[in-house]
Amino acid sequence: MWISLALALLLVGGIFWVLRKKELDRRKGDGPCAPLEYRTPLAFDECLDRLRDPGPRDLFRYTCRRERDGSFTLHFTTHQPTNQPLDTLYSLRLDSGKQTIVTLIFLREAFGYGEPVFPRELLDQFLLEKLEAQPAQTEK
Repeated sequence: MWISLALALLLVGGIFWVLRKKELDRRKGDGPCAPLEYRTPLAFDECLDRLRDPGPRDLFRYTCRRERDGSFTLHFTTHQPTNQPLDTLYSLRLDSGKQTIVTLIFLREAFGYGEPVFPRELLDQFLLEKLEAQPAQTEK
């Protein structure tokens, strides 16, 4: 009996490990869940000020909240032109320098979807309008 229990626990642990590894690999690779990097001429503080002040003409209704660890969470709730409700969550990182680097890491979508429901082009447009940010050139 103890052997059966140990084997069952080992099997469940193995399945959990494989699923977790696949999720991490999916987030690191290319595709809709890959980290997105943008560059903007705006200073770090100006980026924060603009993100803190959602406007009626923004492409998305959103909140940008600072977490206890100092990171930021960008939560899209509505696509303004169509009034489509969203529940998309990104981790946001701002790194200052000659240009501020804006990094977005997809966290989750409503109902457990594994990728964002709206295309990346809309996110690019939002960040261009909000932060004057352009997608960073990726070298391969």
